[in-house]
Amino acid sequence: MELKVRENRMNVKTHMFNGVRYLIDLDSHVDGLCGAPNSKTGDIHVFAKEGTQNQLITIIHESLHASKWMASEKDVDRTSKDIGRLLWRLGFRRAEE
Repeated sequence: MELKVRENRMNVKTHMFNGVRYLIDLDSHVDGLCGAPNSKTGDIHVFAKEGTQNQLITIIHESLHASKWMASEKDVDRTSKDIGRLLWRLGFRRAEE
């Protein structure tokens, strides 16, 4: 089973997490960063080679921060790795165009 990613994935610029609209930057220069939801807009930055397990885990990791800002880094890290590895084993990855 493969997860087909839309060709226009670059058009995904925002996403709502827990009632806050986050800006999404998949071409950042940091491995992963989630801004605090202290305003109406937060931001998520992800820099990892596209289509890799690391990118999947990093996106999950920063999304968990956005959803549960007060969760500890240890819990977010463990959970994102557990979910990312499961999805990877199930075949969820960018399909070759």
